[in-house]
Amino acid sequence: MEVMLRCELPDRPGALALLAGAVSHAGGDIQAVDVVETAGGRALDDLVVVVEPAALQGLVDRLRSTEEIQLVHAGPSRGHPGDAIGRFAISLEALLTGAMTPEGAAIALVGGLLRADGVELASPATAPRQGSKVLLLGFDHRLLVARRAYRFTDTERARAAAIVAVCLAARGRGQSASSSE
Repeated sequence: MEVMLRCELPDRPGALALLAGAVSHAGGDIQAVDVVETAGGRALDDLVVVVEPAALQGLVDRLRSTEEIQLVHAGPSRGHPGDAIGRFAISLEALLTGAMTPEGAAIALVGGLLRADGVELASPATAPRQGSKVLLLGFDHRLLVARRAYRFTDTERARAAAIVAVCLAARGRGQSASSSE
């Protein structure tokens, strides 16, 4: 089975090798690594790992017991980081050519890039409270709400805000083009 592991580790030479060794020792095969964020001497990495279902709990236990490594999240993989970039490019092109609405693009782009469990547009009155696992971004007079089982980093929040800005700019571009006809 393919799983995604988000791990926090020291941002120093050899730390990724320590993580890779722990994964390998537990029977996992790393397929992809994505550095999500580095700050304060720590790195946050997403790993796509193939592991036999019977060995998954052993892998999780091994990572939790490895000094200097903190397992932040373990869950089903939604594909390799490169796959998300490819889908991102397709959705962005659809937005810019008018094949996708700004609302649909914001939901698809934020959800895909951040591996969110769910993304929706909500009114401020019905939106949940922002928290470490809930991201709220203004979208016109509504809020784009993204949720997942583990915290959104500051870097991911900034990326999502940039995506929303692009989607809103595309809306303005489309409206000005259609109003001049």
